[in-house]
Amino acid sequence: MKDPQTVTLPHGGNLSCDTCQSELFEHHRWKLQTTGMSFMNLDWANRDATCFVCTTCRRIHWFHL
Repeated sequence: MKDPQTVTLPHGGNLSCDTCQSELFEHHRWKLQTTGMSFMNLDWANRDATCFVCTTCRRIHWFHL
């Protein structure tokens, strides 16, 4: 999902950018690559990270969920 949206945190507040305090983010999922898995051509088996990209300053907020 790449449409800008607010992100509700588990404790009930909204995520805000550490850099510009914006509350609108694009949601992405990216692979967490490791040397060992890349060496064996198994990048597809690495875990995913949930990432939120600030729509104002483009800072990436990474979460391993």
